[in-house]
Amino acid sequence: MNTKNNTLPELIEAIERAQNEKPLFNSALQKLINLSEEELDNFLKGKMASKATASVLRLISGDSDLILKSLDGRRLICDAGETFKQLVDPDFIKWGINKSGISTPTTSIQVHEMMSRGTSMDIFCSLPGNWSQKWFSQNQVIEFCEVFPDWLRKNGNGTFFLIKKDENKPINENKPEENLAMAGVYVYAGGLRIGADQLGGRNVWYGEYNYRVVSPKLITTLS
Repeated sequence: MNTKNNTLPELIEAIERAQNEKPLFNSALQKLINLSEEELDNFLKGKMASKATASVLRLISGDSDLILKSLDGRRLICDAGETFKQLVDPDFIKWGINKSGISTPTTSIQVHEMMSRGTSMDIFCSLPGNWSQKWFSQNQVIEFCEVFPDWLRKNGNGTFFLIKKDENKPINENKPEENLAMAGVYVYAGGLRIGADQLGGRNVWYGEYNYRVVSPKLITTLS
């Protein structure tokens, strides 16, 4: 039996070559099989996700210290007409009827800018981590818009957040669209408008408009 002697950089290089040279794909798979479970998990969550992010999104917040304070979750978007004076999408009202939010801890956040086109699923698939690590509470979206308005995209173009429709229900990692949706915030002279887009919907967002994407900062030990 062959002993494992590959490194993660060698694995990355093998898969990149396999994208252009199909016969090498089996070799790359063999290298994957030889990884330990922990190495493979870290590899898939970190290295490959980082490459996908680079192709769709560009980090613009850098080392900026953007932190949302801990929140009790009482504020839902359906009741945030004072923050979103222009319009609150009716979907938020439907999702918020007889619902309650959840409390959230202090959360470090980051802001990306879209560089190429994609659907809402493409956008959030390109961020590292699993689906349970990518969403904000509705209270956090409201808080971001009030505390960090300068980070919202201007000129009528959107800033996107991933939210739960029902914060008290879990996320199905295989079917995230069941309880996740994209909230888009737009800045107008008369105030903010917030719209909803189904995760997995057909709407395509174009990179030339430089839409922004806000997400929790995923802390990883990968180099």
